[in-house]
Amino acid sequence: MANEPSRITDNLLNIFNYSFVETVPYEFFKPRPERDIAVKLVDKEYHCAGCGKVTHVDYQERPLTYFSKGKLKEQRAIYEKLGKRFPTMEEIAEGQPFTNEAIGYCRDCAEKEILHDDAAGQRVCNLALQLHGEDELVVAKARAAMEEALKKWLAGIESADEFLQYGLGDFNAVRDLICAVMLQDTSAEEALLAAYGDTVAAIKGEVTALLASLPDTWQAYAARSTGVYESMNDKMYHEYTVIFPKPGMIPEDYYIYRSIEKSRVRMFLDQPRIESLEELLTEVGFHGEWIDLVNQRLQELVQRA
Repeated sequence: MANEPSRITDNLLNIFNYSFVETVPYEFFKPRPERDIAVKLVDKEYHCAGCGKVTHVDYQERPLTYFSKGKLKEQRAIYEKLGKRFPTMEEIAEGQPFTNEAIGYCRDCAEKEILHDDAAGQRVCNLALQLHGEDELVVAKARAAMEEALKKWLAGIESADEFLQYGLGDFNAVRDLICAVMLQDTSAEEALLAAYGDTVAAIKGEVTALLASLPDTWQAYAARSTGVYESMNDKMYHEYTVIFPKPGMIPEDYYIYRSIEKSRVRMFLDQPRIESLEELLTEVGFHGEWIDLVNQRLQELVQRA
């Protein structure tokens, strides 16, 4: 339960993003005028094709971001669909602020239009998103169960003097006590892990069967968070081409029509997942908030005495 960066869930997140969100690989990059165009990129707008809602995302400020000609051509087409005037190349060269536009479906409209689509290609994307959610939730649920066990134990402590027997003189002692309390009964975590394993197996089985009927590449709607980075090159990403939303915004999923590659879907399916209780506890790690719970209970008991 050391507080270290998780490995299994971090890898799963990275592969999910690589397969369904930002699919271009990292490469070394040197801008070339015949291939790359410097743009003063300042923000992005997601337009919902269902309800018409527009979600605005401000980008972190940077001098210039390099677009590939293919990516800029895609932007021109989207501007035309939206009825917006696309800036001239002279205006772009002069550094006129540029808005990155996208058309898709917001979460509410996707629930009606996309998430119940049984066509094989779309079903694969929907199931992969569900699997991604299960990968994230099993850790969150386990942490909640562990915190509940600690709170229940703390509620049973009736006086500050009872803490003296544990010798809580430093951080390590408090951490060891918390870990010991949480490991007294792991039945809740074991039940979560068993349910997760069953769900993962079912989803992987269905996706594998669907992939057999699909070509190597197909088009479908895949969820993109408004809080993730994006490359302005249609072949790769690099510090010159990637742009990040400003921190502090609440992310929202938009479903964007895009190319899906079978090989990447299989890569996501085949990634190692949490299989043992030890792995699950390691993924949860140790959290400073748990020490705060102990301190708060101790203060309550001291004030009551």
